[in-house]
Amino acid sequence: MARTDLLLNGRLTEPHFEHRGNGKLRTAIGWSPWWAAAQANDPHWKNKQPGFSLFTLDGQPVQQISTPFGVHVGGLWQQVPSAPGNEYELEVEGQAWSSEDTAPASQLEASDVNLQVGIDPTGGLDPFSPLIVWSKVAQPLSHWQTLRVTAVSEANILTVYLKSAPNLPKRQQAVFWRNAYLRPIGPYKRLLNIVGAGDTHIILQPERPQSGARMEAVVSSTRSHETVALRVLQPDGEETAVFPRGKTLDEGRTLWRYEFDVVQEGLYEVRFVGDGGARLLALRLLQVTREVQLAPVGAARDSYRRVYVLLPPTADQKWFVAAARGSFDGRFTIGFSADDAGIGDLAQRQVLAVNPHHWPQVLTEAWFKQHYPGVRFTAVVANAPEDLEAWLREYNG
Repeated sequence: MARTDLLLNGRLTEPHFEHRGNGKLRTAIGWSPWWAAAQANDPHWKNKQPGFSLFTLDGQPVQQISTPFGVHVGGLWQQVPSAPGNEYELEVEGQAWSSEDTAPASQLEASDVNLQVGIDPTGGLDPFSPLIVWSKVAQPLSHWQTLRVTAVSEANILTVYLKSAPNLPKRQQAVFWRNAYLRPIGPYKRLLNIVGAGDTHIILQPERPQSGARMEAVVSSTRSHETVALRVLQPDGEETAVFPRGKTLDEGRTLWRYEFDVVQEGLYEVRFVGDGGARLLALRLLQVTREVQLAPVGAARDSYRRVYVLLPPTADQKWFVAAARGSFDGRFTIGFSADDAGIGDLAQRQVLAVNPHHWPQVLTEAWFKQHYPGVRFTAVVANAPEDLEAWLREYNG
């Protein structure tokens, strides 16, 4: 079954990197380590800092977290884009070895390992937050087990957590993670633009590229974020090469510049990230189209004034009915096609674009000026169908 996976490097496989230059914290790209620090009165084996490393298991590289002769509370986290009100499901495969000897997968005097996966629907970075929704505790000793949890997002970013907490110190104490998936459940919406802390946002040029174009991305922020990168996901889910072009300061703002090529047609996801991709600092969606030749504007039998109520792709039947009721007195045209709204050799062409920010690429007056010169463009932002109906009834422009 096809999946809509929102995670970076959900397989938790290569490439790995040294988190903040620490060779004992080698984590899969896209993931960041966390653990509970030892307290002053803890015995030497309790709350040890785990070692994070790459390990080959069942013929494939996986993420390992280990504390030989000790116990830990810790794991991995990653922030991902979300939309408030959407429900998401996280599933991850986990396995643990706990033994008093060193034979692989041995269970000699094994300890409970207490694996869980969790979702913070607010996007927080506190693994001990009471807001995290956790799965049931699992004990997958020497075998793979899939852990699952669901949660409804409350913000434009959510955070996923992988956690293990062995009870007793053992000679061999290792946890392995692989094949993590995060997907929306049922109908869902995506945010076109996520602005992060410090007014961190992404500016893309050109705004409406065609396949084969070279893109310029400028990330602007009042904060000087550290260990950052731009990650660009193609429509097929694979990453494309990104070329850093330097970092500058401009009147109190830090600017990072990047370039990348768009080859495929479709929707690209552009993420500005920190900590090897685990921390989501800003996001933009980018629609790439094929080069097309516009058909000539057709001549109408009689020139007349046309008012076109342009509904976004997200509008359902309630919005359509509200648009029809509000447009009845004015006899406005209603539709879902920006091209239909702009085409025609008419004396007056007016487009009332309802919630233009709900399009895959925000619909703007500049787009109509480029493709259908002469169109009068008005953006109509309505929070509910009844608001749209009332606005259209009063419109006399």
